[in-house]
Amino acid sequence: MSVEDAKRYMKRMREDKDFRAMITQEEDMQKNWERIHAEGYDFTPQEFKQAQREEYETVYGDTH
Repeated sequence: MSVEDAKRYMKRMREDKDFRAMITQEEDMQKNWERIHAEGYDFTPQEFKQAQREEYETVYGDTH
């Protein structure tokens, strides 16, 4: 599991509208995680939050 996988996932969600549609059409959270993992992404919710923070800091700088 890794923050880097979470960043790759976020990038694909931004750039691949078909992938984004596939993920967002599912309302069941567990099925979403299964689909994300089936697509080759291996990260936890905590790693996803860390990746979001790092991406935010990359764009907007350290806000602390």
